[in-house]
Amino acid sequence: MQQHVYTIAKTCELAGISHAIICPGSRSAPLVFAFNNTSIQCISIVDERSAAYMALGMAQQLNKPVALICTSGTAVLNFFPAIAEAFYQQISLLVLTADRPPSLLNQQDGQMIMQQNVYGKHVLKSYELPCYKEGEENHANSANTVHEAIQLVNGEMGKKGPVHINIPLLEPLYPTKIGMDNKVLIPKQINKVKTRQQNVNTTQTKNLTDAWKTCRKKLIIIGQSMPNTQLMSALIILSAQEDVVIIADVLSNQFKRNTSTLFDYLLLRADSKTLAELTPDCIVSLGGPVLSKALKTWLQQLSPTYHFRVNAGDMLVDTYRNVTHHLNAQPCAILNLVGLISSSSNSTYAAFWRAANAVMQQTQQRYLLQHNWSETDAMCAILKRIPDAANLQIGNSSIIRYISYLGQINPSWIVNGNRGTSGIDGCTSTAVGAALVNNRSTYLLTGDIAFLYDINALWHKLPNNLRIIVFNNQGGGIFQLIDGPKSHPELLDFFTTPHQQSIKQIAKQKHLDYYYCDSLSQLKNINPFFTETNSPKLLELKFNRTQNDKAFTLFKHINI
Repeated sequence: MQQHVYTIAKTCELAGISHAIICPGSRSAPLVFAFNNTSIQCISIVDERSAAYMALGMAQQLNKPVALICTSGTAVLNFFPAIAEAFYQQISLLVLTADRPPSLLNQQDGQMIMQQNVYGKHVLKSYELPCYKEGEENHANSANTVHEAIQLVNGEMGKKGPVHINIPLLEPLYPTKIGMDNKVLIPKQINKVKTRQQNVNTTQTKNLTDAWKTCRKKLIIIGQSMPNTQLMSALIILSAQEDVVIIADVLSNQFKRNTSTLFDYLLLRADSKTLAELTPDCIVSLGGPVLSKALKTWLQQLSPTYHFRVNAGDMLVDTYRNVTHHLNAQPCAILNLVGLISSSSNSTYAAFWRAANAVMQQTQQRYLLQHNWSETDAMCAILKRIPDAANLQIGNSSIIRYISYLGQINPSWIVNGNRGTSGIDGCTSTAVGAALVNNRSTYLLTGDIAFLYDINALWHKLPNNLRIIVFNNQGGGIFQLIDGPKSHPELLDFFTTPHQQSIKQIAKQKHLDYYYCDSLSQLKNINPFFTETNSPKLLELKFNRTQNDKAFTLFKHINI
């Protein structure tokens, strides 16, 4: 067995990687022996797609790289959805794929595909190690390659994200004895990547400060982000200024700083006169994507005098198609800079947003007092029951939209969701990965189709702090809420996914404590689900899709 695999594993250990997800396979056997010979915690997950999302959830919580290892062939491709999500969320995954010798490629040898650069532009970089014969390994080269890859994964070139190392391996794949040969050495001197400073130039800084001094209606937009105390401190200062409005996405982990917690519902309902008063003359946008379609649609219709897009890196993000200046800088530094500038004391911009938000709160309250049993009502009740300091993993489609409309994010929660590519395929696996490495109660709020689609996430022993809440409307109910599919009822079965799967039976098979309710009164009495922490649990909420459609229509159109 080639001994440089031990150098690979030891380099990962020395670089601070503490967790590895390993998918079973034969070609990857040398990596299995090597990583289990370190202090790295190794977890075996059978389904590669699920495994990759679990690794993503772990890296998301740990805020450091997780190693992801698989055998050759289609196993490599099954990592791809989670790698794409990690790329767009800028989450650190070190992907190690075992491969067969290059001489066998396209020679009708089994379990072999073209793995070199297989992830294309969805990784920061791909590496291909040489296929060494046993006894001829270059340990220094392997160590340097892995160390450079980890530096890239950690964002030392300005952007975090996944990096791929393809590792061709000759037979024999299994050692005659367990352990590392004495000749395996980790070089003391390891080449380092030349890091790049994100220093915004003085011209751009002057453009920003001049705009900040002259504009009276300033809007700061914060997209999906991980918790950041420095960002929070900068926003606290800015939130006290009456000419500054802060809009923080449901996944920004800065939701408390919102000038209008109901901005999504407000922009959905506002008339043209109100929208005109809400319109900024200066925008500063930062972070990842925003969820709210109402916000994106409104912003895309604006032509602000200034729109400063701030991100560390050269890539220009212009979601709203009106960016006037791109600042290649750390967002906290930019916000601290403008926070030092005196505000326009006679501005009523923030006050107008707060007043409009108060009207929306009254409007929502009138709807909620009707005590309907719908997904909106249930979500409102659920968000009130989730305890402080919980970890929320939010599924895609209608679930995350309800939460955004309701604007009821507890500031003590850490909130995450797979909005990099916005797929439903790995929501449960990501939540399981997150729960494995944090000590908080971890709540997954998900729809029935997303839950069923990712059922292999429940294959292995689940952590006791995992709580899964399934909103079951028997198949993709969001498509009955969208105008396009709803206007073609004869084809609705091709948009929705009707099913007769039993969530209860699945919960029993996977050894989850099961709870069920189909009314608000039942939901109020399900206390053990939210309080006891001695086992993983699942709560199924059952809805009638037609009634839910009517309730949501009322929610969107109740009189202001």
